[in-house]
Amino acid sequence: MSPIANNVAFVLSLFICLSFFPSLNAAPDISKTCEQTKHKELCISSFKESYIGRYLPDKAKPDLIASILIKIVVNNASDVSRNLKTTVLEGPVPLTPDVRAKYGICDHEVVSAMKELDKARTAMESRNHKSEKFNMEAAVANVENCEKELKQVESQLPDKKQFDEVIMLKNLLENIEDILKTVK
Repeated sequence: MSPIANNVAFVLSLFICLSFFPSLNAAPDISKTCEQTKHKELCISSFKESYIGRYLPDKAKPDLIASILIKIVVNNASDVSRNLKTTVLEGPVPLTPDVRAKYGICDHEVVSAMKELDKARTAMESRNHKSEKFNMEAAVANVENCEKELKQVESQLPDKKQFDEVIMLKNLLENIEDILKTVK
């Protein structure tokens, strides 16, 4: 074998061996932390699918995981709000005044939840657990209010996708609450 082929074979062998060595290839403690949440699979997949979640350091602590999950949820909530506006409120499908009003209230609640999440993340970073808990509870309440509004007109919704997005947003928020319980 040529020296280059030997070097390539050696590097490839070393890479394969190191990939099985747990301490050098340690995954962040996402799965361990997510195991403590109500919606485990959603917790893990939200990190895998998010650009932000892909760059967690090895052995990330639950407070860092929660902080990043809040960023992921804020991005998700922003998408939900944008979808409510563009595909429903400003969309081509005519809505009854009641359904339009429910979507409008829901969108307002989602935007309010995003603001509460930003406050919760700030409180978390300053170790103000009382404010953190208050803001998280407020964010969950906002999304639950959105869910209640849409549930009242569920049979009239032009697309169930937005309702499903709201449910997923609520589940993500519940995961954050579960993770934050482990931080204190």
